[in-house]
Amino acid sequence: MTAAVLGVGNLARSDDGLGIHAVRRLGERYRLGPGVELIDGGTAGLALLPRLAGLSRVLVIDAVDSGSEPGTLVRLEAGDWEEALGRGGSVHAVGLADLVAAARLGGALPALLVVHGAQPASTAIGAELTAPLAAVLDGLVDRVAGELSSWGVETALG
Repeated sequence: MTAAVLGVGNLARSDDGLGIHAVRRLGERYRLGPGVELIDGGTAGLALLPRLAGLSRVLVIDAVDSGSEPGTLVRLEAGDWEEALGRGGSVHAVGLADLVAAARLGGALPALLVVHGAQPASTAIGAELTAPLAAVLDGLVDRVAGELSSWGVETALG
């Protein structure tokens, strides 16, 4: 299996950096077996397209505007994430929506793409997550590790 966990976001915009903080924490907290790559995608947008080529499964971590209370964890599967991206669910939906559309057009869209994230409290300038997101970061990472485990990836607390 070739899979990846792709953290996206902007570390200079407080909660928008959730995906980056989460993928880093995942690498710190868990030892992952072979067949999965952790990718700090930042704000690279379409530049990430070559990284998706050849992957069968991708788990994206992002701040997701679900209209919920700040810190509410979100999991979106195909159909759900397409609808959310279409209505601006990702706080930087243009980049992620464009990446998914380009991957689909180029035949590089993985067979399974799942989005995990949380409702942001703020995307104002700032290098730290807000208190609601900092409080759920480890829970989000544990959910991601659980999903990877369901995919057959070895996950062990480090």
